[in-house]
Amino acid sequence: MNIITLQLVLLAFALFMAYSLFLHWKKKNISNKFFIVWLMIFVVFIFLALFPKVLEPLLRELFLVRVMDLGMIGTFMILSYVTIENNIKIKNLETRMEKLVRKISVKTVRNERKK
Repeated sequence: MNIITLQLVLLAFALFMAYSLFLHWKKKNISNKFFIVWLMIFVVFIFLALFPKVLEPLLRELFLVRVMDLGMIGTFMILSYVTIENNIKIKNLETRMEKLVRKISVKTVRNERKK
């Protein structure tokens, strides 16, 4: 697979993801902030898929051989951040649910005692 084919695949993927993101935003499944942040990420992704030579000075400065190496490092960084954020939000949600269940349970027991 030559570089042009890979660029077309990356471009198609980024456009598909941006379109999917737009559909979820239109249905109000995601917030405006979420939409803008991820849309900017995909716009940068599209730009870099079309013009990978833009990164060559950065690659030389970071002592990296290929653009793919930089992409993998960036991907791992983004995945790490998203994983940590998900874990924090899930923990907060679990705590809030536990408090709500306790509150409902106490209320139910009190109502049962009154009868």
